[in-house]
Amino acid sequence: MSSVNSSSTPTDRLAKQRGISTRCNCGQAVSRFTSKTVKNLGRLFHCCPMGSDKEKIHLLKWTDKSVVEEIEDFQDLFDVLLVDNIEIQKSVRGGEAMMKGHESRIKETEDAIAHCEEKITKCIKELRIIKSLFVCCLVMVFMYIA
Repeated sequence: MSSVNSSSTPTDRLAKQRGISTRCNCGQAVSRFTSKTVKNLGRLFHCCPMGSDKEKIHLLKWTDKSVVEEIEDFQDLFDVLLVDNIEIQKSVRGGEAMMKGHESRIKETEDAIAHCEEKITKCIKELRIIKSLFVCCLVMVFMYIA
């Protein structure tokens, strides 16, 4: 079967599959053919090898229309992905701003910890001095009592 009479159109068919179909509704693999009619001479179409003009349940579709549908579907998908990408970029920028805020807080916390460590070191030195003074005072009290 190298050609099919193109008097019926895909809109007459029950199979309303978008894009380039690989299978007919009946389950058969779709084949590609070239029209040999005067009206559509040389135009590519794909159809079910089990179909005929009398059986409108089998797939018959012009390849150029199928390609346009594929492009339209791809464009729709591309538009969705583009919107998703924009939303992701906004989210990433928001996350980066939040990270900068957290980095600033981390720096402030690190500075506060360093300041506390300095104070602790100073307190320990002062406690050692107080301990030494206390020991000296105890020694003096024992010497005075004895």
